[in-house]
Amino acid sequence: MKQILLISFFTLILLNQTYSQENAKISHILNLKAMPLSLFGDNPRYRIGLEYIAKNNFGYGIDIGYGNSQLNQWWLRNLQWGKDYSYVEIRPEIKYLALTRKDYFLYGAIEFLFAEMNDYLESGEYQKEDIKNGTSYESARFMKRKTGFHLKGGFNAMALKRLNFDFYGGLGFVKRTISYTDVVNPRDDRNIFVEWIPQPHLFEGEMLILHVTLGLKVGYTFPMKQKITPLNTN
Repeated sequence: MKQILLISFFTLILLNQTYSQENAKISHILNLKAMPLSLFGDNPRYRIGLEYIAKNNFGYGIDIGYGNSQLNQWWLRNLQWGKDYSYVEIRPEIKYLALTRKDYFLYGAIEFLFAEMNDYLESGEYQKEDIKNGTSYESARFMKRKTGFHLKGGFNAMALKRLNFDFYGGLGFVKRTISYTDVVNPRDDRNIFVEWIPQPHLFEGEMLILHVTLGLKVGYTFPMKQKITPLNTN
């Protein structure tokens, strides 16, 4: 909730400062972007992306994220994951610039998602596909995979000629697959406690879920034949 309020606050400030700027056509821009908030989620990882804005108001980009127990050790201490934690994601995206000004633009986009996490867990429990039966274990290999898409909207503000701040949010559908394998000393237990707000990793099987994406990307525009052309509105 704090992240949502913070992103909304800065979005309103930037909109207020740039609202009166002239129309412009933005094209032939190459941006390198990073998402700092991905370091602090339930699946911490480093996430960077490359984006090219072509002519006709279309942009094409791809984000790649990766994390493991060595790279993210400082944050994993506060989570339930083990020493074999690894996370990889790929997010290609196509966007359309709906409203452009000299120093900002609004856009709509479709983003495709593939993400997979693996770990080796000790002394835990999980719920089987049959919700009446649970299993506790001494150790097990855990895998979570997500594939799907998001429909997104965003606001991209540019500053100091090279910096840009991309605030975005969206909603989509994702197929989530969770599995536990190589289970050591499994014990069936019908009395495993399931919380009112359950943790998704405790439920084995496949499920189609409604999925939310929200965040901030900080980017740098590479020097190239950049085109920001004022539009004649007369």
